[in-house]
Parts: sequence; C-alpha cells; structure tokens
Amino acid sequence: TYYRSPSDQLLHSRMQDEELDFYTEDCQRINRWKFFLAQEHSLGKGWDLNYGAVYTTGIDNSYQYYYDPETGERLTSSDALSNMKSHRREQTWNVYAGFSKSFGDNLVLDASLAVEHYKTPVWSQWDWYPILNLNYMPAPGHILQLSLSSDKDYPDYWAVQDAVSYIGGGYSELHGNPLLKPAQEYELKMTYILKSKYIFSAWFNHTKDYSVQTLYQSSERLVEIYKTLSFDCQQQAGIQASIPFNVKNLLNSRLTLIGLWHREKDGDFWDIPFDRKQCYGIAQMNNTFTLSTKPDLKLTVTGFVHSKAIQGIYDLPASGHVNIALRYGFAKNKAILNLYCNDLFETGQISPRIRFRTQNVTNRYSCFREAGVSFTYKFGGYKEKQREAVDTSRFK
Repeated sequence: TYYRSPSDQLLHSRMQDEELDFYTEDCQRINRWKFFLAQEHSLGKGWDLNYGAVYTTGIDNSYQYYYDPETGERLTSSDALSNMKSHRREQTWNVYAGFSKSFGDNLVLDASLAVEHYKTPVWSQWDWYPILNLNYMPAPGHILQLSLSSDKDYPDYWAVQDAVSYIGGGYSELHGNPLLKPAQEYELKMTYILKSKYIFSAWFNHTKDYSVQTLYQSSERLVEIYKTLSFDCQQQAGIQASIPFNVKNLLNSRLTLIGLWHREKDGDFWDIPFDRKQCYGIAQMNNTFTLSTKPDLKLTVTGFVHSKAIQGIYDLPASGHVNIALRYGFAKNKAILNLYCNDLFETGQISPRIRFRTQNVTNRYSCFREAGVSFTYKFGGYKEKQREAVDTSRFK
C-alpha cells in the first residue's frame, strides 16, 4: 500500500497576550507491505489443521513544517513551533497454528494460538493471542456457543508522530504521542440461540493499553490539549438479548436489549489519574411494515436509545434517534425507490461534557434531521469481483 495525504493551514490568532502567525504544510506518507503464508490440511475423522505466518512492515515518511506567512521562510523550533520530519519503521511478525475437530453432529471445537513480535523505534514486545470456539447443539434449533478471543488494535500512524496541530484559533492543540502502544483485547463470551432465532449473550472483555483521544485543560497556560493516550485498561461486562417477532405478514420486528458495566482506568493521566465505572443500557428496535405486496410497498421504522455513559473523563449524556424509510419495489424487484428521514426528532447527537477535578468543559453540538431519496436498479447477471479491501483504518 502506498498512501499520501498532504494538507496545509494558515493561522492568524490573538488570545490575550499570545499571538500565532504561521503557515504550515504537512503530509502523511506511508509505504506498507504485507507478506503471508497460509496452509490448511484436512486430516480425516473430523480433524482439520491450519498454520501460517504473516509479516507486515511499514515506513512512515511524514513531515510537518512551519513557515513565516509573510516571508515564506521556514520557522525553527526556537520560534515555539515544532517542525517534524519522520522516518519511522514498524515491523510485525505473526506466527500461528490452529485446529478444528467435529465430535459427531452436535459438538464442534476449533482453537488457535498466535505469537506476535511488534517492533518500532520505541517498542519491542512479544504477545500471545489465543482463540477458542466451542459450539454445542443439544437439540435441533438450540445452540450453545463458548468463545475466547483476542486481538490487537494498533494506533493511527499520525497519532504517534511528535507533532502539534492547532484548531479553534489556536486555543485547542492536537498533540501526537510517540509512546502510544497497541491495545491488546481479550474477551470471554457465551451465547445461547433458542429455536434458531432468539439470541442471548453474556461476556467479559479486558483491553490492556486501551487508547483514545482525550481532552485536557492545561494548568500552565490558556489552552486545551487533545492527545491520544494509552490507558491502563478498559473493562466491560455485559448481557444481551435479541428477540425477533412477527405479526402475520404485516410486521417483522427485532428488539435488542444490552446491559453493560463499563470501567476505564489510567494511573498517569496528566496530574489527575482516574478509575471510573458506569453501568448503562442500550435498546434498539427495527420494524418493517408490509403495507402492500402488489405493489411492493414497505415502511421501516428504527429506534435507538442509549443511557448515560463515560469515556475517559468525559460524561456522555443519554441519546437516541428514530429513522423511517418508505421502500417501493417494482420492475420485478430490479428497481427500488427509497424515501427516508434519519434522526426524525433531532435527538441523535450528544453534547459530552467534563466535570472531573480541575477540568470543566461543556461541548454543545446541534442535531440535524436528514431527508432524502435514493433509486437503485439492478441489472441481471452482474456480479462484483470479490477482493480484499485495503485497510485504511490507521491512515490520517
């Protein structure tokens, strides 16, 4: 993958006795390669074996330079603005092996173990990632699933650069963090499927070095700093129920209820360490009304509610939304005309706030109702070529 994203900014700011006058150019440029070998074997008697290796390497040649807007000369770091030029290499080796085994028609087991080495100019560490899935079918239509999963979430490339950007007229600063670690996620989950349609789940997950961009009001100067930090951990315990129901051929609905216990902890968060816990609930309901079969006319109403929650030192207020759509299908269902309205009551956007020790921040965001129309026509016989999408999740 070759990725390049340039940008520039011109800023003139006056706040009390402080002034900012500069023109900046920055560019994120990533060269990334991925090589892998994978092999699978069917050994008979219900046994299958798989193993392989994955090597990923990336070079980050990004930069950010500050210039005098009048003379065009590049400013130096002594001008209180920090230039940045990076040549940062990242390497990941991952070796894995796994198996699956069928014990008759009622029990299936698959497991794997991956060993990974992650190396950057700052970190060099080994990690283990086990995966276990057990599916048991005691009777037709009844399935019991037990799973242990693990994964790693890598920080964005720009987030680990030693760079500072300015927003809000210079009152807000975006700081990079070269010491960011990948987050390591582990989850234990049990799921019961009743009559092949009712789904009940319970789980617990632990994420070490969980990272998120968090706001901090500086105690030394008039500025708020946005910086992505690696917390000690994030933990969640939850239960979920998904219940579908129908009313003859007129209504098709699904109700999903989720209850969560949530914890986030960071012992070195600036000068205000925290260990916060919160219980909250989520409810979602999808309804499809069949108004007519000839012509094919359907009405979809979706509702979502989320109670109060937390993220770092943020308090997230309750929120919810209602979406509606009217769908008309014709020309033997090759043509679909869709009229929709999202966030009907303008309640979907939240305004998070901070009331934690020395921090006092209120954000106010507006909600917007969105209405539109879409038309789709499907030409017979066309099949889109399937290929693996480029992973852009870590790019700027």
